[in-house]
Amino acid sequence: MSNPATKRVTIAAVARRAGVSPSAVSHVFNGRPNVSEATAARIRAAADELNWRPNFASRKVSGQGGRSLGLVIARSRGTFGRDPFFMRLLAGLTEPLAEIGWSLSLTLVRAEEEEQVYRQWWGEQRVDAFLLVDVRDDDPRLALVEQLGAPAALLGAPVPGPVAAVTVRDGTAFAEAVEHLTSLGHRGITRVTDAPGLAHTRARDKRFRSAARERGVKAGVAAWRPDAEDPVADLLGRLDGATAIIVDSETIAAEIVAHAPEIGVRVPEQLSVIAWEDSWVSSIVRPRLTAFDAPVEESARTAVTLLEQLVRGENAASRTVTGRRLIVRESTAAAPHNREGSS
Repeated sequence: MSNPATKRVTIAAVARRAGVSPSAVSHVFNGRPNVSEATAARIRAAADELNWRPNFASRKVSGQGGRSLGLVIARSRGTFGRDPFFMRLLAGLTEPLAEIGWSLSLTLVRAEEEEQVYRQWWGEQRVDAFLLVDVRDDDPRLALVEQLGAPAALLGAPVPGPVAAVTVRDGTAFAEAVEHLTSLGHRGITRVTDAPGLAHTRARDKRFRSAARERGVKAGVAAWRPDAEDPVADLLGRLDGATAIIVDSETIAAEIVAHAPEIGVRVPEQLSVIAWEDSWVSSIVRPRLTAFDAPVEESARTAVTLLEQLVRGENAASRTVTGRRLIVRESTAAAPHNREGSS
């Protein structure tokens, strides 16, 4: 859990560190020429040591800068734009933020730029809290927000450390998916992930294998390789006899459903497909995708509530929201060997 009691560094603290007056610090950061270069360098060094930058919000004409939630996403524009989860997340954040008078500060960055953006936004007081997504194993952002004293919450599987998490209650989701597939006669199931380095991926792999083991199902885990010459053919060639797959991304699941028949694999006659996320994408392919509807909007609202409490200086623990709901459509059917008339 983030420490809500941590105070922001003030201009007075920077002045004390540099051995100058607060007005001298103000002059340097406002670009005024009446401070020597040596003194200006000392002031900037002190500001860097304390992670301080001018408060941009206080410069607003109204004099009443509203609070802002920072969302820094380390993805390419193309990847971000193709992922319906982020569109649902942004839509889910809009209403609760508006209700409390906050804005959303969003940026896409390369992974190596993340730390700089967090430090800059917090130091310049552009944001009042951070929402962390795509949390990775040993994610350096967790220690960074604690060091900065920035209120923060993460979406996804809880990880050890001080940052509170908003988690979906999906402990039984894989059991439900495996149960659905075994009822159709499937005895080999592969889970397909497009983000093997994320913390929630590891947790999902564990739950999937456990659910499969309890039901006597052969379980496999395969990574989606977007750089392969033909990613769908590449994946289908690594299923090791599995007749059903559970795919993390509905866009990847849709690509599989659309392209598999072109390379000789019919869905669902020869391969059943379940998407771990549901969205409008699930209904534009034929057959339509059996998928889990996740409470993305509820997660967003819960995260906003948690972060508002942290910013107000209140204690706020991790939260769990409603579980996923399996929506059965036409992309799952009886296993090939279980079909009437099959040999």
